[in-house]
Amino acid sequence: MKVIDVQTQMTTKKGALWPESYKEFFEASFKTKIPYYQSEEEMIKGFSEADARVILVPPAGGKTDFGEVREIHDYVGQLKKDYPEVVYSFWVTPAIGVNIIKWIRELERCIKDLGSAGIYYNGFTTGIPASDKLLYPFYDLCQEANVPVKISVGHTAAGAGMPGGMGIHLLRTENPVYIDDVAADFPSLNVIATHCAWPYHNEMISVMLHKANVYNDLHGWLPKYFPPEIRREINGRLRNKFLFGSDFPFFTFQRLYEDWEAQNLKADVLENVFYRNAQRVFGRE
Repeated sequence: MKVIDVQTQMTTKKGALWPESYKEFFEASFKTKIPYYQSEEEMIKGFSEADARVILVPPAGGKTDFGEVREIHDYVGQLKKDYPEVVYSFWVTPAIGVNIIKWIRELERCIKDLGSAGIYYNGFTTGIPASDKLLYPFYDLCQEANVPVKISVGHTAAGAGMPGGMGIHLLRTENPVYIDDVAADFPSLNVIATHCAWPYHNEMISVMLHKANVYNDLHGWLPKYFPPEIRREINGRLRNKFLFGSDFPFFTFQRLYEDWEAQNLKADVLENVFYRNAQRVFGRE
């Protein structure tokens, strides 16, 4: 195992997070080739050849048909069962504001029966900040179950360069100040901020320095584009706080490995980012 990848999308027809109609847009945005659609075996083989253990993001977020939601979660849970050396876990992405009781029950089922890693919340898709009390029952459950929560911060490629940004109100919800509130209110809960937090990266650094239970996965960015403040902290005070995320298939593993390894990081720091910090977060050292 070279990495524990805490943000991996699927490329199968049943598991793809984005419809094929977005393929051309994302290929142009990330200068890559997206292999839609692969078989399950082809996708798993790719992860295995990259020496990656992956945490998958299934396409259940925003859905209101709970038969469909359960079917998607069962599908990815079966992948975890069938390929335990490759599929580390998966995130639950609940819809907020509708059927909250059903979503909480589904999260509990996914954690207990299917081995889910916890919840992944994108405020930019809902316009609701992560510190909104609507989300606190999910955090309570994750804290009790001893699994983390993952919360988006900073800029996102979703909708970038399109008229109105696809309707995404990007800066309304993506400041790490909301994660600071969650971490303070749930001190036994590991909170993973997800994305490079630019343009709020200094706020992100402050929150991680202040809150022992806050981490940051850096998916969606090549390391050479990180702000200098983030680069300094990866190799310094916050060497135990940053996690690897590929955002595959938008970035290939090889492309990311080469860029990370070109950053002149100390060997132990690179190991921390690649897998040791994730082992600490998930309690699997």
